[in-house]
Amino acid sequence: MKIGMLSQWYDPESGPAALPGIYAREFIKQGHEVSVLTGFPNYPDGRLYSGYSIRPRSHQGRVPLRVTRVALYPNHSRSAAGRLANYASFGLTATLLGGRALRGADAIWVYNSPVTVSAPLLVHSRMGRIPIFLHVQDLWPDSLIESGMLREGRTSRQIGSLVSALVRLTERSSAVIGVISKSVRRILLERNPIIDPWRVVYVPNPTNEELFRPVGEIRTEMGIVKRDGDGVEVMYAGAIGDVQGLDDLIDAAQILRSRSEIRFTLVGDGINRDRLEARVKKFQLTNVEFVGRVPQRDIPQLMARADIQLVSLASNPFLAHTTPSKIPSLLASEVPIVAQLVGDGAQLLRESGAALVVSPGEPEALAGAIGSLADAGASRRAEMGRAGRRFYESELSASSAARRITDALVSAGVATR
Repeated sequence: MKIGMLSQWYDPESGPAALPGIYAREFIKQGHEVSVLTGFPNYPDGRLYSGYSIRPRSHQGRVPLRVTRVALYPNHSRSAAGRLANYASFGLTATLLGGRALRGADAIWVYNSPVTVSAPLLVHSRMGRIPIFLHVQDLWPDSLIESGMLREGRTSRQIGSLVSALVRLTERSSAVIGVISKSVRRILLERNPIIDPWRVVYVPNPTNEELFRPVGEIRTEMGIVKRDGDGVEVMYAGAIGDVQGLDDLIDAAQILRSRSEIRFTLVGDGINRDRLEARVKKFQLTNVEFVGRVPQRDIPQLMARADIQLVSLASNPFLAHTTPSKIPSLLASEVPIVAQLVGDGAQLLRESGAALVVSPGEPEALAGAIGSLADAGASRRAEMGRAGRRFYESELSASSAARRITDALVSAGVATR
């Protein structure tokens, strides 16, 4: 099959922006040809990556993987105007300059976020005449509202209505719609009842499996041996913002301050870091350390030094429909997890057997789960990690996800070559 891929994000961008590259490589492994239409890399800082210069259009690679980049306005700030310019500029240039990249495709896979990818998708698929696999990463216009880009007012309501109409049109034009969280399937069918339920399939995202591999392998390479009595390090690695709800972690650290063997490490940065550091200083907590942002390639080595990994989302109805992108990375890394979240992500972790899950906003329960897992011992934690890895390989791996996508397209009538 010749698969066209449309995504504003692509290698060498990191985090969730790395997912299209993961899918592209896996499609090729499974014998398909891939042509990518994307932008110039600037995620997550909104700064153009070194070695790239923005031009109207550039091409690289050859069969089986060709990449076409089109110009965009680099930005990933908290400015609504800046983010809108970033999204809209890619939507415009991909529509006007990207047609050749997707020409001749048997089907088009699209990373459906932001919503502005709908414009080039509808144009270059000829309103779905070329079959579309719409891989829904965020709910729109919900994401605009939750991010603060749309505020109360008549204009915002009008924009929201236009976005909703565009989303419904894109969904109706798609041969298959993939969702990464199970509850999103129900929401999509409720909002767009004209869609046949069989066209909406659950395809959770994998992780970068070259980077995130069992920590036992990394520990062997680094000469690290984990034994009971060595102390227990609890690590949170990721964004430090409002949606992560990390005040509960600081409260849990305060509750556990008398347990000198348990320490907390926060790796990452974000708008709440300074405030959380101020709380740690105010409470005179010596069991909490902030490392700051590090390159993603260094995260596995930091994880190998820790004993427990933390997943955290604040209490928010919208967030209950999301599955944090770090969950597949942790499961692939074969680590035990303590999680405070509800909804799809919580259910996934319970099914994995790798995690203790508590509700957000309950620091006593979080402290209890951390203390319980610390007391369980290294062998029990290793057993949980192995269960998570097995679950990842069977349910979340890149090979499994890519095969679900192509199988769904074939079921929808796309011919294979």
